[in-house]
Amino acid sequence: MKLKLLSILLIINLLLIGCNKEDAKYPLKFNELSYLKIEKLDSDNIDKIIEEKIIDEEHSAFIFMGYENSEYEVGINYKGQVYYLGQVSMENTPEGMMGIEETQVFGEKTVKIYGILGANYGQAYYWFPGEEPEESVIQVDGNTGEIDLDRDDKNEIISTSGTIPGTKIYMLKEGKIHVCNINESIGAKSVILKDKDKKLFEVYFEPDKPQKFIYYEDFFIKR
Repeated sequence: MKLKLLSILLIINLLLIGCNKEDAKYPLKFNELSYLKIEKLDSDNIDKIIEEKIIDEEHSAFIFMGYENSEYEVGINYKGQVYYLGQVSMENTPEGMMGIEETQVFGEKTVKIYGILGANYGQAYYWFPGEEPEESVIQVDGNTGEIDLDRDDKNEIISTSGTIPGTKIYMLKEGKIHVCNINESIGAKSVILKDKDKKLFEVYFEPDKPQKFIYYEDFFIKR
């Protein structure tokens, strides 16, 4: 009886250790991400084009202002049809905080349109022009960056938002885009990508006690 009780206590202790925030390894939970619902844009609603990026003969992306407000909004041209994505930035956005650039995400040529909607409130649209319009755009909140997190020569997306940083990973899994909220997955108060070159994250489970983590095969591993 005593031996059985000791075995039970040992198992409970191991389970408690497995939940301890000082552990070296945390599983990350990913959920499938939905594509942005886009709609056709009437060119008569465009007052002024602020910036445009020509991708090729059939594709372009542009930031524009409409007649009804002074916000910056996004449109794309796909094979002669113009689509509206949404607002990308606020009025009087500082120089360098809004723009359009070509990049590579998930191994595909990608167009990133980014801006800010307020303090500590960045936003970006990632458009995959080789795909059909209905499955070609994702919207990512936060300050975004592209990084080959799993070292497969294909960039993932990292986004961070909030005064107390919350960070998400956007990753392609079995042909579908998935997202992981790192803070929620590991129970952390704050998570931020500290060193892009070393792919090193700084994590706070409690104030004044930073810890360093790296991503590896859907786990967060303490360094």
